[in-house]
Amino acid sequence: MAVEAPTRRSAGRWAFPAALAWAVGAALLSLAWAAEVLPHPFSRTDAVNIGAVLNAFDPAVGTAFMLALGALGTACGTVLVRAPSGVAGRAASVTALLMAGVIVLVPLQGSLLTALGYTPVVIVAGWALPGLPTAYVEHMTSAENLFLMYCALGAALWGVSGLVGLRVQRGSCTACGRDGGRTREQEERIRAAALRTGRIAVAVAVAAALVYPSIRIPWLFGYYPGLGTEQGFTPDTGLLVVGMGLASGAMGGSVLMLGLVQRWGVRFPRWMVGLAGRRVPVSLAVVPATLVALALVSLGKVVPAAWLTGRFFTADAPGGPNPVHEAAFASMLVWGAALAVATGAYWVRRRAECAACGEGFPESFR
Repeated sequence: MAVEAPTRRSAGRWAFPAALAWAVGAALLSLAWAAEVLPHPFSRTDAVNIGAVLNAFDPAVGTAFMLALGALGTACGTVLVRAPSGVAGRAASVTALLMAGVIVLVPLQGSLLTALGYTPVVIVAGWALPGLPTAYVEHMTSAENLFLMYCALGAALWGVSGLVGLRVQRGSCTACGRDGGRTREQEERIRAAALRTGRIAVAVAVAAALVYPSIRIPWLFGYYPGLGTEQGFTPDTGLLVVGMGLASGAMGGSVLMLGLVQRWGVRFPRWMVGLAGRRVPVSLAVVPATLVALALVSLGKVVPAAWLTGRFFTADAPGGPNPVHEAAFASMLVWGAALAVATGAYWVRRRAECAACGEGFPESFR
């Protein structure tokens, strides 16, 4: 039994207009760049080495690209807002998913991961490095990084809109994706399959996440794999602190990813005073994990391209390109993809009764 149309529309009420607003904003930003009212984010040519595809061309190319993307998104979003069902709605839903992919593959780039990685470093170690907090704020509020955050938001909005649109097409609930009449046994089978998938994905993600620390932790012992030790490379205090901070972040992320398949990722553990035993909000895990997965893929995508072009983004590092260093950054693409799968499996496993359609059963805490 299909879910009633009013429920379908209510669940997509925020996604379609939000994606439409993003597209209009992208078009307006492009016009502002063209008129030189706002600084554009395409001037740093060295960013090409970390995946900034549009920076390889004249800034006018990036401006035109984003204007075209905004125009296409405006048309697509208008269709989804006005008539998400039917042939036009189906085409708009597919287009929305394609737009999410294009945003990830083109304007998003590796600086997004750098920004996310440096945030905890600045919080923990900013006091030890004079000037770091100020430099961090200036860096995060630059045109390039504000644009990256806007693109990350756009990728999420268009991905959700495409998913919601396709659910409208098949008559399922746009909030949870369920069709009517699912039994508890069917629900438990789906949850069990999601748990199995999640465990495999988390294992892959953790293995990939530990590759980067494996070339940074040796710095503490005087070994610098991938950075030309034969040329006498030695990191200064600031570089050492940052390197260890990012390596620690990767290892901490490995531990947090285990929560996607462990019981403490569903119920807060006993040692968390005041929260012990309480249900972990699904969004508390899904939102940051999705953002990190986007950032990892946005950096890792440049590695296959670099192998094809011969232009690796650490070519200017001490010692030049090194297979060890290349493999460490290539692992981020695997890490991001596996984390995305694990996050999706976690969401499926955690689905309880749907507030929009009333389908579903209480989640099993395992």
